[in-house]
Amino acid sequence: MRRSTSLTRHFQSQAGLDQLEFSMVLIVLSLIWLAGLNRLHELQEMGEKTAVEITISNINAGLRWEMADRIMTGREASIVEMDGSNPVHWLEKAPEGYLGEYPAMPDRFPPGAWYFDTSRKELRYRPILERNLTCRQCERIGGKTTLGWHIVRTANPMFGRGSRVRAVTVATYRWF
Repeated sequence: MRRSTSLTRHFQSQAGLDQLEFSMVLIVLSLIWLAGLNRLHELQEMGEKTAVEITISNINAGLRWEMADRIMTGREASIVEMDGSNPVHWLEKAPEGYLGEYPAMPDRFPPGAWYFDTSRKELRYRPILERNLTCRQCERIGGKTTLGWHIVRTANPMFGRGSRVRAVTVATYRWF
């Protein structure tokens, strides 16, 4: 009997964490939480990059459809009129956050927004997250990077005549 009483007292004294152990557990849990939060932020930025790339890819697809329509209906010469036009016109619907057409940067141009600059003939986008975005020649407005694309006309290598249009970046950037 005496033996079980001493074991019970021993386990009762070891039942909880002392302050050092508790502090170490908190530190380890905090580090895990911070690592997870950092990874989540990185994944959100990757998602934003993907959404921007898909939008530009859809613009180029819309331009190809419009060029094909003009070629098939005998209006190939009118393709040159697409040069410098608003690329959003060739999308089924405007990208989320699209503010419209402006002769200069709108007064309110929040992160995650798009607009078409009619004086420069450029589609502009302000990233929400840009920790992994590198661009030496990109315009910085209010400390935030602004990306841009415009529609340019190039020769049509398929036919050796005529022209084609596509959206190209104003300044080369690297995102991740």
